Amino acid sequence: MVIPARSTAHERNAAYLLEQRLEKIYGIQVDVVADNIKTAGNILSVGATVYADYDFTAKKTGSYAVTAFDGGVSIIGNGNRGLIDGVFRFLSEFCDYEVYTKDVIRYTEEKSLCVPKNTKIESTPFFEYRKVDTVSTGDAEYALANSLNSQIWFSNEEGGVIKYLSLFGHSLTNQFCKRDTYFASHPEYFALRDGKRVDKQLCLTNPDVLKIVTEEVLDLLKKSHDPTADLQIVSLTQDDNEEYCTCDNCRALDEKNGSHAGTMLTFVNAVADAVKVADPAYKNVAIDTFAYQYTRTCPTNVVPRDNVIIRLCSIECCFGHTIDDENCKENVLFLQDLNKWSKICDRVYIWDYINNYSETFLPFADFQVLQRNMQLFYENGAKGVYEEGNYYMDICNGEFYELRSYLLCKLMQNPYREDYEELMLDYLTQVYGPGGTYLKEFIDLVSSRSVTKTKHLHIRQQPADCLPGITATEIRKADKLWENAKNAAKTTQQLNEIKRSELCWQYWKCCRMKGEYSPLRGLYSYMKSHKELYDKIVALGNTAVGEGAIKYLRGNSFSIYFLPPTKWESKYDGKLWHKLDPFADWLYERLEELHG
Repeated sequence: MVIPARSTAHERNAAYLLEQRLEKIYGIQVDVVADNIKTAGNILSVGATVYADYDFTAKKTGSYAVTAFDGGVSIIGNGNRGLIDGVFRFLSEFCDYEVYTKDVIRYTEEKSLCVPKNTKIESTPFFEYRKVDTVSTGDAEYALANSLNSQIWFSNEEGGVIKYLSLFGHSLTNQFCKRDTYFASHPEYFALRDGKRVDKQLCLTNPDVLKIVTEEVLDLLKKSHDPTADLQIVSLTQDDNEEYCTCDNCRALDEKNGSHAGTMLTFVNAVADAVKVADPAYKNVAIDTFAYQYTRTCPTNVVPRDNVIIRLCSIECCFGHTIDDENCKENVLFLQDLNKWSKICDRVYIWDYINNYSETFLPFADFQVLQRNMQLFYENGAKGVYEEGNYYMDICNGEFYELRSYLLCKLMQNPYREDYEELMLDYLTQVYGPGGTYLKEFIDLVSSRSVTKTKHLHIRQQPADCLPGITATEIRKADKLWENAKNAAKTTQQLNEIKRSELCWQYWKCCRMKGEYSPLRGLYSYMKSHKELYDKIVALGNTAVGEGAIKYLRGNSFSIYFLPPTKWESKYDGKLWHKLDPFADWLYERLEELHG
């Protein structure tokens, strides 16, 4: 392996990453030498060596190339991440190195490394910012191998990260011009609602608020800014409520712009201007704000500065139809908003959602729209994508969250890849074993039944609205697919993964009183099936059924035996039926004795 004689720490680290993984795969240690030293044999060139013949002048930051030359292969990239991504692309293409989850990694069993002489791989990032939520995406190897560049912190030598120096979101009132600091003494800094100041949002036309926030942002940059990073972001974003200011000045500016984004963007632009002139080193700093709920509509009389990012949030969308589906009103409006923002802003990021936050164990059948939506984000000007998923998987893990994240990582790298279905099947068979083929059939089935022309998939969907098109015959088919998958498992790990994902199907059936959860099968069968499902959920390490403090699991006997899983949570603590727990336990014990 050859690196430049005057190599950077970044190039040395890339070579180290490649060397370590080649040793793991082939069991041999590869010598790393400078390019001014004569070597015998085939050359694996890493970085801007004398063997690298590639011009990145017109390429985006993060681009890379893997090319064969007479006597070797060259891996080269630009920006902090380009070379690292090139290394992992080389490993994937020629060593079959694939990181599916933080615990499942595959690589070739061949003893020789062969690269075709005509190899010429070139890649330019579709999105400059890439982030997905799950457990595995927080793992260093997974993040590097799957080209996530904002998930966890890496030094620039390790590939760098697009870092939010501030809070990731909802920073106004929580980090900048904090309510705890200013509301008691200066209520006029905060939103006027029904003639009264409230601490939910800021009054963005108050000049003192602008002065405070600007000073706090500049102070943050003095302490935390890294001029060598590719991009650093400070978020100036509304808190997570709709209590925007209605004072005369804010109302007038909003009315002038036809949107509450009028006050927000005018305010953010002023801070962005101050950042731009404060220090030339801040040229890699962008100020970020939301187009979210009441600020989602594009304003008509103000445009973002060139150092401002607009993060457009899809929270109101249907996630079972593509965003260009004309039969889906919510999605048509979202795509219109994306188009309008992209016309006035060169850096629109998407904040998308891939999870049911109310009933997280229910099937979230969105696999049929992921690729088309990613294509539409790109085609309509998005420069970054954040997929907010099940970030609380450590306490609520069922369904196919890791699969979804893996596919999205691949789609962020190339939304137009032609092997999407094969990619999904490959993941399922690697993680779940031979039974993965049956799980692919199940996913295809529920994906085809997740929505209708009038029924949609939302992020707080209730069981009654989930899988509206599914038939009794298909329910029986799905049951058989899960049984076949479990029977095909070769290892305990594979079987446990199948059982964990099966919770989504069992949870849905229990909520909808289908199959073994039907009361028509008799009282004992009804109670027994409910208890077994609750015990499975707990045995697999789950302590919650959704997002937030009200969604923690509670083991109240009456609820478990007689009520749907949506009532097995802390929201219902203290209800009258809990006084019936002793009776429920007694009844179940008698029925167990009776049924032997």
